[in-house]
Amino acid sequence: MEQILNIKTIHATAVSIEDKGILIVGKSGSGKSSLALSLIAKGAHLLCDDRANLFVKNKTVMMTKPPTLPVALEVRGLGLINVPSVDEAAVDLIVDMTLSADSRLGGHKMEFFGIELSCVKGRGFHGLSDAITVWSKFGGFQHL
Repeated sequence: MEQILNIKTIHATAVSIEDKGILIVGKSGSGKSSLALSLIAKGAHLLCDDRANLFVKNKTVMMTKPPTLPVALEVRGLGLINVPSVDEAAVDLIVDMTLSADSRLGGHKMEFFGIELSCVKGRGFHGLSDAITVWSKFGGFQHL
């Protein structure tokens, strides 16, 4: 039987690519939706835009769309666009769009519900959507 613990709503956008859940966090205007759009163009599915519900199920941090949000991605200058979507995914990787990708190696960790998760520093990371796509298809980052 699945055990679901506390639900926490955070300011984030989330996608799933190759069954890997990507949680994109950062301030408004930091590029969360732009990264999600780029990943969707490469085959990802939208989980949620602007806010995400996080919870623990069977010792895994999961994410889903708050029920009041539309199943669409907001693109500045275009408005809401319909994109492929999924209902729920595990958080396999966090991308923090407020942290500068200033070092060649080295990961960062974030913690939710006492569970430590791998995090990539996303600000200024050229080729980030390509790196995430390759990671999702062929395996994890060695230094996270």
